[in-house]
Amino acid sequence: MRTHWSIGTALILVACGADASPAEFTTGSSSSGADPTTTTTTTSETSGDSNTATLTTLTTDADSSSEVSSDTDAATTSTSATGSTGPDCPLGSLGCPCDGKTCESDALCVEGTCEALSNCNVDGYEPNDDEDSAVDLGELADGDDPGSVAGELDHALDVDWFTYAGIDELGIGPGVAPLRDLAADGALRLCKFLECPSGIVDTEVMCPEGSELSQSPSGRPGCCSSLSIAMPDFNCSGTTDDSAQVYIRLDNAVEQCVQYTVGYEY
Repeated sequence: MRTHWSIGTALILVACGADASPAEFTTGSSSSGADPTTTTTTTSETSGDSNTATLTTLTTDADSSSEVSSDTDAATTSTSATGSTGPDCPLGSLGCPCDGKTCESDALCVEGTCEALSNCNVDGYEPNDDEDSAVDLGELADGDDPGSVAGELDHALDVDWFTYAGIDELGIGPGVAPLRDLAADGALRLCKFLECPSGIVDTEVMCPEGSELSQSPSGRPGCCSSLSIAMPDFNCSGTTDDSAQVYIRLDNAVEQCVQYTVGYEY
């Protein structure tokens, strides 16, 4: 139902020395029809100058008022949504959001925010940021005690590579099962890749649960995980000798200055 109200306002001008009869007006009542409510006004005149009662009629449509109010609220909401919610923080600036790699030269993207570079400990194994510059750890046979290496990833873009020659001592148990035991004070990724003496094409690996099959930049097959990795099976096809060159890669540090220790055996 649409309801209409009319508000009449009468202004009466009184001439000097004469009492004027007040203007009389009637105000329309609520109506359920479609036509707007009409206000009628009756005025009286006094002797001398005529004093005219002036009536200003305001017709208000309830539904229209509601619509205007809603539109006003919507406009207010729109204005608030587009307004500034805080100081400007350009993408890539120090302390501001980053898209994973875009930061100013003196900042680094860490978990979505550009942070100042930290002064990490000196890593004595550097430079070992790629496969060709992997630090050589010598030889390790399947009957030898495990070895270990400790290092530090400065940031998410830092990569450390190590390699050693795994020797399959024929007849010595428990057999070849390359193991990498990882301990770190922050999140990172551990990968291990292998290559048989006869080449990559003859190298067969099986990745354990919790890891994923991967390939090194040079094409060596292997496995990657954020946890320790123990390959359940490794084989050099066409031979019973499962010796192989093993490569270890550590990368994807979530924070800065992540220290780690990797234990390895063959």
